[in-house]
Amino acid sequence: MSTTSPPAHESGALVTGAGSRTVDGELIIDGRTVSLGAGTRLGIEVDPARWCLGRRGTDGVALACPDGATVATGRQCARCEANDPWRWLHIVHRSQYPPDAALRKHIMKPHWLYVATFAGGAQKVGTAVDERKRVRLDEQGPIFAHWVGLATDGLQIREWEDLVSRSTSLGQAVRPGVKVAGLTSPMDLAALSRLHQDAVAQTRGVLGDRRQATPISEPWPNPRDPQSLTDLVIRAYPDALDAGRHGFVVQQCWGPVALVRLDGDSESVWAVDLSALIGHRVRFGAFSTAVPQIQDGLF
Repeated sequence: MSTTSPPAHESGALVTGAGSRTVDGELIIDGRTVSLGAGTRLGIEVDPARWCLGRRGTDGVALACPDGATVATGRQCARCEANDPWRWLHIVHRSQYPPDAALRKHIMKPHWLYVATFAGGAQKVGTAVDERKRVRLDEQGPIFAHWVGLATDGLQIREWEDLVSRSTSLGQAVRPGVKVAGLTSPMDLAALSRLHQDAVAQTRGVLGDRRQATPISEPWPNPRDPQSLTDLVIRAYPDALDAGRHGFVVQQCWGPVALVRLDGDSESVWAVDLSALIGHRVRFGAFSTAVPQIQDGLF
């Protein structure tokens, strides 16, 4: 079993990223990566205050908040948000605002449209720039996904995304809390596969009605094994991770969600949203999350 090392600043270090691309997770803390592979023990004390994450410059490089500001909602203070040219990325096709050169260069690259199905049956349609075609899905942690369209640029792909959302029941986001809830649901992979294939067929049908779109059906190679979930008793983590003291052993990760073991509980694994740590300051220590009392009649 490995153990994370404490951050350099005694007052706590800022978490700017959390999640996974494979079964192993990671935290980005003050610019360094803390790996959360299977067997890693994570003990943290979390400051409930949420801090601005700064912004990206025109070259895409992250810039720290000049004011060291705290925020009540979101991940940026008003000043950083106003000066962030990338804030227009997801609505650029519906905006009259002319993007700067770096954002325009990004937008004019080829983009992919995908359909993803998560544990519990939540689904979405989404987009990914060509160079992040696979990583985009790896980071989200679905059970099944397909790429269903390839556009010449990000303007066209976002028009297709909006069209699919208007024409089907597919939204464009699945919140981490929904992913946690899905992983605690009974896992019927055959039923999920049928649900997913139906969504792929609907999306391809919508794209087929567009002259500029050629529907495709390319399966995403899942870096995790969905079968590994079918024999687990998975419960929702008992505490809010954005404050207080926590301690557990990581087993595997699905996008932003980690499946962890609590001390003294060999029966269950617990699904916890690691992304809840983003924007908070943490200190590492020998902390442990108490196992809650479970009413057996409810399960």
